[in-house]
Amino acid sequence: MLGPAGASGLRVLDIYAGTGALGIEALQRGATTATFIEQNSRRCDEIKKALERHRLAMQGSVKRGSALNAVGRLKGEFDLIFADPPYELIEFEALFQRVNEAGLIAPNAIVFLEHSKMTDLPESLPGLRLSTHRLYGDTAVSVYKSQPTSGSPTQSLGGGE
Repeated sequence: MLGPAGASGLRVLDIYAGTGALGIEALQRGATTATFIEQNSRRCDEIKKALERHRLAMQGSVKRGSALNAVGRLKGEFDLIFADPPYELIEFEALFQRVNEAGLIAPNAIVFLEHSKMTDLPESLPGLRLSTHRLYGDTAVSVYKSQPTSGSPTQSLGGGE
């Protein structure tokens, strides 16, 4: 879904990281850095061990805490963001309000949100616009792309006349 370049050269943020599989795979596919946010301390330790096992410890950092609090403490922009919360936790709008306010969304960022197919997400989240929505059994993946902030010049969609 990322195209031929894959994750090459991207800065990755894996929110609700769990095992860290998404961020670790991105690193293995050429991402330059990955930041993992996970609330469970045991899982944080497991992510750190997995990064060491795959010789990726220098490229990955693990932040322990709730997603809503942890994103506000991050610095820099991310090109690729994963968010896969427990299905009963529906806080995407509040989360991306904080992500956007913290300036974490790079100009051409792609955001993958995994959620229950029963959860309806809006056409836009702060700083993002829905690009694709796919169903996989009981799971849905909504892909958002960064949108220009108001006041910035918009590019022509026509390309040339």
